[in-house]
Amino acid sequence: MDRVDFPGSEFVLARAVALRGFGGRRAGELLVIDALGGLQGSLFGGVADNEILEGSLKLRRSGESFDLITVGVGDRDAVRVGLACGGEADVLLSKGSSLPQGFTEKVTSRQPVALATVVAGPHRGRVLAANPDKTVSGLSGSLSDDFFSKNLGERLLSALANRTPAAAIVNLDDDVVYIEVFSPPTHMVIVGESDLAQAILSQGQLLGWSGIVLDDLDDSGQQVRNLGTNDALIVLSHNHGVGIPLITDVLRSGLSTYVGGLGSRHTQQTRSAILSEIGFSDNEIGRIYGPVGLDLGSRTPEETALAICAEILAHVSGRNARSLKLSSGPING
Repeated sequence: MDRVDFPGSEFVLARAVALRGFGGRRAGELLVIDALGGLQGSLFGGVADNEILEGSLKLRRSGESFDLITVGVGDRDAVRVGLACGGEADVLLSKGSSLPQGFTEKVTSRQPVALATVVAGPHRGRVLAANPDKTVSGLSGSLSDDFFSKNLGERLLSALANRTPAAAIVNLDDDVVYIEVFSPPTHMVIVGESDLAQAILSQGQLLGWSGIVLDDLDDSGQQVRNLGTNDALIVLSHNHGVGIPLITDVLRSGLSTYVGGLGSRHTQQTRSAILSEIGFSDNEIGRIYGPVGLDLGSRTPEETALAICAEILAHVSGRNARSLKLSSGPING
């Protein structure tokens, strides 16, 4: 999911909600068109910007809160911008004024949020958002207590919890609804340069994650304060003077960002004692994964990196990592 800064004035939000072709290209990209026609973000490498801009201008002139347009990209243009092949896509355009309260703030701060837009049926035009704190909000910040809103809200919360693929169309009685999950890929801040740090970066890249390795507290501080719910702080440094302030920032953020700490059990006890003296509760300190990583019998940096990234994925997914053989639920999310 692209990082965008939403303009303060009226804007139109564009995103692909259905893809046909594009070589399996993922949905979930964002494009913001401001009141002057300026663009932030990206859809299809920019090759459909003219069509999307024209659609946004048409929407601004209308009395509607949203519009659904279809754009096509030829193979030659697609390959030119790095896509596997061309295709066709349904693009949902929404006026910023129609989006639920707090939605743009959550997207900007890298917090997962799910959005439902009713595009046809008796409730056409209704838009709801499901939030990480398991609340559902509408344009005014609160919902009417009707059956439709409750039912749709439950669908949204389930989609957010299960990290449903970026967009899906569902039929809810006589209504047609686009459900979108805005869930940014994990970004890792790894503190302490080492072979293990580089192995974690490489493993994360295989998963579509991003990351940075830092040693200096001054450089790390702002990076850590920008972390969102799906992100991770991994402290490999044994220098508590560096690690403790960063862990403190995450624990005080109020977000469920993953926090992992390398080191022996004695190192973990020392870290916990320092945090306790600062004033953190046992429950808050218990959020830290230390020693970091799943118990996979890892020995090499590459094996340890796999164990750490697997633990991060389980944390983000809200799962207790165990063998699928011992579970009875769905095996893909």
